[in-house]
Amino acid sequence: MDMQTKIERTGKAFTYGLLGALVFWTPNILVHWIVKYRFSGYVALGLTILLPVTTILFFRAVWRPSPKQHSRLSQALFAVLGIWIAGPAMLTFSSSFCGGGLTQPDAWRFFVFGTLLFPVFTLVMSAYDGTFFALLLTTVLLPVLLNSRAKKAVPPVIVIDPRIIEGRTRSWN
Repeated sequence: MDMQTKIERTGKAFTYGLLGALVFWTPNILVHWIVKYRFSGYVALGLTILLPVTTILFFRAVWRPSPKQHSRLSQALFAVLGIWIAGPAMLTFSSSFCGGGLTQPDAWRFFVFGTLLFPVFTLVMSAYDGTFFALLLTTVLLPVLLNSRAKKAVPPVIVIDPRIIEGRTRSWN
């Protein structure tokens, strides 16, 4: 594999990750901006439905499926990886509208360490944010549904021997 191909693949992987993060976390930021201190269980339930649905619908509508199955799976996995890596940053930003996040002293230190240790921080912060189940649903469903998109049902091919039609065959006894 030549250097140009490696650079293109790396750029596509970065794009899938960034796009996955923006599509998943932007509605959460908008909801926190609108709701602010009035966050409730109903908002958390709404986010649990809204975030996976918007993410999956976006990628099903916008992404051109690759003819190669491993390529489709890697696109979805990079999108999920982008969601998880950007989780601490986006959750810190969204909690700023409620008086937390970047409004707190030493928030930038938390921001950096949270991003470096993203698996644990994304999981814990999403539980506090109300997006825990949305994160888990999207992590499971996005690769499954994007991977199944380009599969088309192929009708069975029935081959009939012309001798059967003409009646020139022996019985199957």
